[in-house]
Amino acid sequence: MFYGKKRVLSALLALAVLAGLAPAALAAGGVTLMPGVTPEMGDADYWADRQPGADEVILTQEEIQAFNLDSAEREGTMVMDLRTAKDTYDGPTYNENLERSATADAEYYLGWTYTGEGEPAEMEYFQAMIDNCQDPNAGEDAPVRYGIAAKRTLLRVFPSPDPILDDPNDPDFDYQSLSAIRVNEPMLIYNTSADGKYYQARISSCSGWVPAEDVALCADKEEWLSAWDLPSEKLLVVYGNKVYTDASNSHPDTAVRMLSQGTALELVTDVEPDQLIGNRSPYHNYVVYLPVRRADGSYEKQMALIPVTAKVSVGYLPLTMRNIAMVALESLGDAYGWGGMLNVEDCSGMIRTIYQCFGLDIGRNGNWQANMNIEKIDMVNMSLEEKKLILDEMPLGSALCFDGHEMMYLGKVDGEYYVVSTVSSIVSPSSGNILRTRDVMINDMQVKRGSGKTWLGALNMAFMPCYAKLEGKTYDFPALQWYHDGVAWCLESGVMPGLDIDDTFGVGTPASKADLDYALRVLSGEDVSGEEAAAEPDTSPVSLNETLTALWELAVDQGWPGAADSPFPYDWALDAGIVTGDDWALPIGDPVSREGLAMYLARYGQLCPAAQETEDVQTAENAA
Repeated sequence: MFYGKKRVLSALLALAVLAGLAPAALAAGGVTLMPGVTPEMGDADYWADRQPGADEVILTQEEIQAFNLDSAEREGTMVMDLRTAKDTYDGPTYNENLERSATADAEYYLGWTYTGEGEPAEMEYFQAMIDNCQDPNAGEDAPVRYGIAAKRTLLRVFPSPDPILDDPNDPDFDYQSLSAIRVNEPMLIYNTSADGKYYQARISSCSGWVPAEDVALCADKEEWLSAWDLPSEKLLVVYGNKVYTDASNSHPDTAVRMLSQGTALELVTDVEPDQLIGNRSPYHNYVVYLPVRRADGSYEKQMALIPVTAKVSVGYLPLTMRNIAMVALESLGDAYGWGGMLNVEDCSGMIRTIYQCFGLDIGRNGNWQANMNIEKIDMVNMSLEEKKLILDEMPLGSALCFDGHEMMYLGKVDGEYYVVSTVSSIVSPSSGNILRTRDVMINDMQVKRGSGKTWLGALNMAFMPCYAKLEGKTYDFPALQWYHDGVAWCLESGVMPGLDIDDTFGVGTPASKADLDYALRVLSGEDVSGEEAAAEPDTSPVSLNETLTALWELAVDQGWPGAADSPFPYDWALDAGIVTGDDWALPIGDPVSREGLAMYLARYGQLCPAAQETEDVQTAENAA
């Protein structure tokens, strides 16, 4: 599921009782906002003005193109440079692969999904879709066809209009949807479904089945490239939420075409004086070429008009933080669309679409995006304190992720961290129930997930999609704290658990004798799972002297070579690598901080011969 923070009622209505909803926050004009969110926060300048260098160009168009090529060559991004694809494929092998992957997809959906009629989706339901994946005409040296999206459409899991629902009463969340395809987006076409109604297509970020009626097939690769592979200055790029072409009864093929954010069309720059576009003059309009699908399915382009008031840019927008904020906030209040359905985006699709307005081609999903060669931070098993220190320095436009959700970081206000994202559902702050939001919204990161963790506590990855690691490029990106590795190891192993569900670690506070005792028991192999906390734990501070002595005694018990022969615990600790020269400068009688204790414990656990021996045995058993 995707979790977010439900728009709730205002403090203006705090005394009203409204069927279990939280007290609401109404902005001027009656617009519902999240707690802590003000109307001003919907303005890009509000956030950009808080960022140093908000108007500096992060990457030029030349650097963006180099970055795109790097992403296409890098493993795990799933980004593909369509221009370099082979022009033929092995049809029978492709059929076999499609049947295998479609069967695996069907098996994944069994037992928890429903048909459009509200019945449990059984294998028979999926088998018809699987069979439709097979192209009986695909030969061993089948030509790849070149397609252009003639309308905004969707890639689907199976070549079928039948939905895959996780809630029989919720047709607005269909697992058939994989990804949106914008008008004029290029694709490689492989198989045709058995019923002839779908193409198996590859866009730059992923592959799936697309309705054939939404695709115009080009005569050859040259015609295909001419539609989209153009320099930035030859493109008109939509950065607004939705833009529509001019209405016309005389030219219905190009009239009232919905162009979603990120759409890039060829800009017509050689309009003749007094030339009519359709049946009128183009004054105060941009003239563009729109792809049109002829009756036989082939491609042609026709001129169309887009008013000068539309939120479009001649060429890709300059990549600045101010412009990133502007594009990100364009879709506030829009609906949530799993896999791009309902003419909107889901959370990772929103991030991808925002950056497409600048010419960046990034992965479809958050985990694919994180595989790009960019500045990133792994936040798995990170203390809450360190997460806050990192967010304090995180640039606007960064992607923040936890399992099931991706959001864009805006900034910090009054001690709270704010993001914008498209959210499917959240935990109600009043009732604790799951609330369906389905909304693009701004909220702080105190929102809770179903597990009870806040969004801040649940973070496991942060990255800046446009901080490309190109030669000569450096960025002011936050760094890990000195105690990161020690705390992360202790949290992961359970040697020193966090103080609460969000993994507040108590950084900066003295470690207690109870902390050390618990850790030693875990390191010695005791099973402490399910054990209740002591009624009166010893909260007195533990010193460096006591810490190293205890670890030395444990090392002797566990047969650490040479430990029993060492005359002093401190000498053993230094020789074993438990402490370093820098640590040694600390007075041994001083209290140890919790993060300092974590560092010593982590070094012990990672260096302990007994632990290494256990790990070697497990590795050998797994290999066998």
